[in-house]
Amino acid sequence: MKKQYEKPVLSRQQLEEELVETNARLLQANERLEQMEQTRMELFSNLSHDLRSPLTALVSSVGLLKSDPEMPTEHREELLDLMERRLRSMQTLINDMQLLTRVENPQIPLKLQPVDMGAFLEEFFCECETDGKYGERKLELVLPSAGKAVVAIDPEQMARVLDNLFTNALKYSSRGTKITLEGACEESAYLIRVRDEGIGIGSEDLPRIFERSYRVSKSRSPEDGSSGLGLAIAKGIVEKHGGEIGCESSLGKGTVFEIRLPIR
Repeated sequence: MKKQYEKPVLSRQQLEEELVETNARLLQANERLEQMEQTRMELFSNLSHDLRSPLTALVSSVGLLKSDPEMPTEHREELLDLMERRLRSMQTLINDMQLLTRVENPQIPLKLQPVDMGAFLEEFFCECETDGKYGERKLELVLPSAGKAVVAIDPEQMARVLDNLFTNALKYSSRGTKITLEGACEESAYLIRVRDEGIGIGSEDLPRIFERSYRVSKSRSPEDGSSGLGLAIAKGIVEKHGGEIGCESSLGKGTVFEIRLPIR
């Protein structure tokens, strides 16, 4: 004959303790949902702002072209150039949103492969040296004098991270200043630093610069061709590699971004 086991009866104190723990977990879950909703609302608000400006310019330009069939060729070309710039800024924003969504999707894996980080950084640096947009900056590469560190990375995605950081350094630094790419090997991690001598980031903004809905400059517009999502994308890619990214900065003294990738 099989024995029947009765479920143990919990005491009043145990029931109260379980109730308190359950309420605490529900409260934490609710706070996370509220934070996610707030982030979503801020993101859509910023996207609406960024899209409104180029859309308004496009509508106005089309109206001017239609209202004046005899418009001089020079003016017509200026309007067409303006329309092209606005369309490109919208395209950049949409492409970066799609990339950020892919980066944050755990079901889309990275294409990892063993990579010599020194050679990887050197190749990226050489591409920057030949890129005309960096022509008015001093570029410097600092790598360990000996040894080789092989890290499992997705080269295409990691190059995107470096490109975002270099573009950021270019945007917020002036002519003649230096942008430095550094590599360093620790026992369990490989460090990558991108250092500039630009305007820096204020202490009140620094903790939030990697948030995808945050603007360091509230008046920033997409006219510079950027989406404002570069740092959020960089953070997502680095963390998907199991790494960390951080930033140190002082107003008027420059900024240093540091990436720490695990060596497995």
